[in-house]
Amino acid sequence: MRNRLHNKDMSNRLRNSNYTMDDIASELGLSKSTVSRALSDSGRISLATREKVQAFAKEHGFRPNLVAKALAGQKTLNLAAVMPFEATAYQMMFFHECLSGIVTRASESGYSVLVCMTKPDDSGILRSAVENQKIDSVILTQLKHDDENVKLLRKSNIPFVVIGSGAGESVIHVDSRMKENCADFTLECLDRLSDGSQVLFVCGSLDVEANNNRLSGFLSGMESVKSKNFHYAVCTDVHDFADEISLKSWSLILCSDDVVCLQVLEILREKNISVGADVKIASFHDSVLLESYSPPVSALKVDAFALGEKSSELALKAARGEKCESVNYVDCSFMMRDSTE
Repeated sequence: MRNRLHNKDMSNRLRNSNYTMDDIASELGLSKSTVSRALSDSGRISLATREKVQAFAKEHGFRPNLVAKALAGQKTLNLAAVMPFEATAYQMMFFHECLSGIVTRASESGYSVLVCMTKPDDSGILRSAVENQKIDSVILTQLKHDDENVKLLRKSNIPFVVIGSGAGESVIHVDSRMKENCADFTLECLDRLSDGSQVLFVCGSLDVEANNNRLSGFLSGMESVKSKNFHYAVCTDVHDFADEISLKSWSLILCSDDVVCLQVLEILREKNISVGADVKIASFHDSVLLESYSPPVSALKVDAFALGEKSSELALKAARGEKCESVNYVDCSFMMRDSTE
């Protein structure tokens, strides 16, 4: 009789979506502490057990009391995603994709994401969130040279993750092997040129560490093909590009990102220089704008959503005090299009 009453009670719980951790533990033959660790994504149990518990909880509509959980662990259940205030509308497409990945992963663990738009040399919004203890962990979506946000977070002892490299070996970061991929992409583009061709790299602000990594990758690629006698130059200000294109007849123009590339394309159009026929052009960062341009522009394609998702996963682990690898990578691919044919 007792077992039948117990089963009837379980049936009611299922219909009313009123499952408890005790119920899950009983059904799966696990301890309550194991169930608790599985639902909180603890690294102290096996992946198979975690997935089994989480799948069972989802199937039966179990929702942990996040407020109680936060209070018990003194957690805010908030991550901060720091984005540059000065980003252009074109650049925001990349940051929006990153943010989508961050939010998707964070929400799976019951976390909300606080977006902090910071200005150059001004960490005011982030500083307020840190000082008022509103966040458990931080993701920096763009790294600046001598970054003030990194300095602030080091002093605060709040765990943080950086998208991109250049903040130091001890900092947790997620990257696309940018230097290596830019070098390899440069070589891919050079394969379409004859010996002795002239190559120009047009770079965005070197205050952004990503552009330093792209420049390093370009130079590495060029240095590895000395035998072909390519002549190359670097233009570190896109506003000087009009003069550069007037002074020389370039065979290939490589751009640090899609924003710079679109500016270069506009100048080429104004000067009636045909992309693909008169000069080849490619970018170290892809976007739908380059893909849909006529002709479509060759570019390095980084999975921005995966960057955000991986950085969020690491930020959550760091917030729980779990050990994270300092170096983490996502995939990158070469999109060779008509602009380099």
